[in-house]
Amino acid sequence: MKDNNIPLKKKSQFKDIVKRFLKDKVAVLSLIFIVFLVFCALFPNVVAPYEYDKYDMAHAFSPVSFEHFFGTDNYGRDIFSRVVYGARISLGIGLVAVISSCFVGIILGAIAGYYSDRIDNIIMRLMDIMLAIPSILLMMAIVTALGNSTLNLTIAIAVSNVPGYARIVRASVMTEKGKEYIEAAKSVGSSDFKIIMRHILPNCMAPIIVQATMSIATSILSIAALSFVGLGITPPTPEWGSMLNDAQSFMRDHYHVVLFPGLMIMLTVFAFNLLGDGLRDALDPKLKN
Repeated sequence: MKDNNIPLKKKSQFKDIVKRFLKDKVAVLSLIFIVFLVFCALFPNVVAPYEYDKYDMAHAFSPVSFEHFFGTDNYGRDIFSRVVYGARISLGIGLVAVISSCFVGIILGAIAGYYSDRIDNIIMRLMDIMLAIPSILLMMAIVTALGNSTLNLTIAIAVSNVPGYARIVRASVMTEKGKEYIEAAKSVGSSDFKIIMRHILPNCMAPIIVQATMSIATSILSIAALSFVGLGITPPTPEWGSMLNDAQSFMRDHYHVVLFPGLMIMLTVFAFNLLGDGLRDALDPKLKN
């Protein structure tokens, strides 16, 4: 009888979370916008009317029109198409970087929080050292040392995000490990690995999910910032930050070349932050009616 109630309980909890999330209209709209961006990233040739590298010098700096929704740049390339293809770069790198940093941060945070004492001190002091360095400087140093490439950019962003996950997971693990169900698991001879993976981490997922959602926003902003200063994605590959860098010389006379890439960065970061806020409210059991 007890086993039959467990799936029903989990299903009921999931339904409650979804119901609370759907009440937040701003978060739902943000999710819809993000889903559209993901579609653009997966199928850019379906959304974009032109290839991102199609040059047409005869129509350079064309204004916004039905033919070119966002106008064209100094090479006559369609800005709307380049913005759409740029979503694949920004979301792809951001997602891979967040998954990588989340994986490493969870491991370090779980070890530090569960074993404490000397291991905790070593790991957390290392994380403190990384947090003491401004993240943008740390990323610039890593990219400069490893070289300018998509892989190195992803590594730099992932490394800078690890301390945040480690601290969140450590705090959650330290809260959970003193509870009665952990003592019960130890009493029946469960190994530390099994206790961490099967009992502690599943109960720490809510703050991790929220942190991951917001980390994607900061990662996209970091990609754009590094590309803007020439340490990220190099032309002619479309990326919102590098598009701003290429267009900064023409922004006085042709506002559209910087308006739309900058607007996409702002809207995407804003949408992920709002989605993170909505998920935090939905996953917080204290907000349950």
